[in-house]
Amino acid sequence: MQKSSKEEIALKMVIQQSVKREEEEEEENVNSSQIHTDRWIKHYSSCHRILLVGEGDFSFSTCLASAFGWASNMVATSLDSQGFVVKNYESGLSNLVELEIRKCIVLHGIDATKMASHTLLAGIKFDRIVFNFPFAGFFKELPRDTLLRLHRTLVSRFMENAKEMLSQNGEIHITHKTNGFHREWMLEGLALLHDLRLVETVDFDQEEWPGYNTKRGFGGDCNFNCNPSITYKFRKITFR
Repeated sequence: MQKSSKEEIALKMVIQQSVKREEEEEEENVNSSQIHTDRWIKHYSSCHRILLVGEGDFSFSTCLASAFGWASNMVATSLDSQGFVVKNYESGLSNLVELEIRKCIVLHGIDATKMASHTLLAGIKFDRIVFNFPFAGFFKELPRDTLLRLHRTLVSRFMENAKEMLSQNGEIHITHKTNGFHREWMLEGLALLHDLRLVETVDFDQEEWPGYNTKRGFGGDCNFNCNPSITYKFRKITFR
């Protein structure tokens, strides 16, 4: 169902107010010299403004929200509609409910290749933008080279958009398999095309993310084997 223009404006205001509130809280902590008791799970903090894209059953977002205890610093998005998520994934509804309880903003129908200009996200900056296991789809009839081009185009356009949404010291995180066909995606080379530099890679261990399920998507509730994988961390190249 399409949101009315009034609903979109109201939701945009909620997102902007949430971001502003996080910024004000950070400034208060600095000005008052108080120690902020932020919570961490791996490389994500409850103090980061986090945008998650390409969520399947929203189990990764829920994992972060549970670790933080509160998720007003997060915006979790999927390309799928809410109806698809609830119908297709056994844990979809419960994850969405938990995210709502923890005050995470959830958006559906968000295309990661166009998100920088989306009505609800345009102009908002994030400290971490996360895309786990980007995949353009299953097309058995297409040649290997064509498939590779589709996947690389998806990642490239995501990077182009995500770069415009980063805060000054923000990072783009892409978790990606490192074996077979996936090795040919050459993420670091794609990043350089958009003036992004690789700052770190971290081995990805699914067991370190309680409750996270790697969903195939495109219909069905099956998980896929995500080993071996790493998380690539990119930052904007600064020119002097």
